[in-house]
Amino acid sequence: MESTVDFKSGQKTSYSKSSVNTKGDLGAYAKFIEKLNFSYFGIISMTILIGSIIGGVAASFILSNDAPVWQLGLCAAVSMANNTAGIGQAPTKWVVNLFIVSLVVNVLLILANF
Repeated sequence: MESTVDFKSGQKTSYSKSSVNTKGDLGAYAKFIEKLNFSYFGIISMTILIGSIIGGVAASFILSNDAPVWQLGLCAAVSMANNTAGIGQAPTKWVVNLFIVSLVVNVLLILANF
């Protein structure tokens, strides 16, 4: 709880720094992200490791199938975005969201070139 004084009227005003979303009214995904905050560096290392492995497998399938070069570019872009968020220590929400995007795109590319 913080307070301020209005110098014109001399009245003391109290307010608190509360956010609009408290932990009680968060959605399921936001609660999941909050639970992941306890092991931030573990999450980062696992997303980099798993994202790089899946990206490498997708790139291997793309290259062995002689697929269009845009598929390889897309694979590399989402994998590098995932790694950049992790190495740059982005907020947990960014790391998890980019990991999910990377995973979905690379799995779809693997299935398309299987």
